[in-house]
Amino acid sequence: MVASRICHDLVSPLGAIGNGLELMQLSPQGQGAELSLVAESTENANARLRYYRIAFGTVSSGQSISRAEVVSILDALQAHQKHKVIWACDSELSRKQVKLVFLLLMCLESTIPWGGEIEISTTPTGVQLVAHSQRMRIEDTLWEALGNGGAIGEMTSAKVHFAVTGAEIAAQGCYVSLSERSTSFHIDVALQ
Repeated sequence: MVASRICHDLVSPLGAIGNGLELMQLSPQGQGAELSLVAESTENANARLRYYRIAFGTVSSGQSISRAEVVSILDALQAHQKHKVIWACDSELSRKQVKLVFLLLMCLESTIPWGGEIEISTTPTGVQLVAHSQRMRIEDTLWEALGNGGAIGEMTSAKVHFAVTGAEIAAQGCYVSLSERSTSFHIDVALQ
């Protein structure tokens, strides 16, 4: 609920900054590199807020989210990441299910800090997320948190998404299996 409140309170001021920047860029003096940098940073912050609102926000039972909105959020983040995310889900997921997928996506991003590609697709029992990269960093102790309700030894801000994801998996009653290959890491989720 705290995350939802923070996201809610920051959306309006960021929107106002974005609108102000657009007006400034319309003027003859508003074409400088400084304004472009501020505009890009504002777009990045807005994209992250939209993402965090789903990943960390509260979800009421029965809430939905359209495929178009999910793709819009992921596309907005693409310009600010070293990796590419492909949303290949051919069926609609509930907002609660997308919340879990977004949390798992954050965990997968930790495995490919040097870049790569993550593909998210539906399966007969749920969803599969696959990270592809020539160079990966996999910390087994963090991934174990997904199966034990989010328990992590020493908690830091760099690890908190694993703890939140493990707790969300337990709360949703999902089953998650992990498999590592030479240049890919697979997460299969049986959704409820």
